[in-house]
Amino acid sequence: MTTWREMSEEALRGAEILLREGDYRGCVSRTYYSAYCAATSEIVKALTTFSHGWNNPTHQKVPVYVQNNLTLPQVKKDRISTLLKTLRLIREGADYRPREVVDEKIARDCIRGAVGIQQELC
Repeated sequence: MTTWREMSEEALRGAEILLREGDYRGCVSRTYYSAYCAATSEIVKALTTFSHGWNNPTHQKVPVYVQNNLTLPQVKKDRISTLLKTLRLIREGADYRPREVVDEKIARDCIRGAVGIQQELC
């Protein structure tokens, strides 16, 4: 059985491959999903029920759950929440706004953000 943490690591590896291939939009999508899975891996340890009867949180609620349900220093919760919101906004631009510029620098920054979230949650 695959864990949320394993899914996070797999998505990050996929993002790195997409970066090397020059698929910056795909890279951004994978980095956000990596961050979502990393946060979810910790959130599901603290909570067992979520909206809609799901086994995981909605994307919108992940930063809220990080703030209210994880036992981390506040500075870490703030960093993680901010990174999650930023990565999600960039991913939405990459996925749904074809005219939005998504270049190598943005993709690399997103990878750094996802790695940062994984490290904060270790």
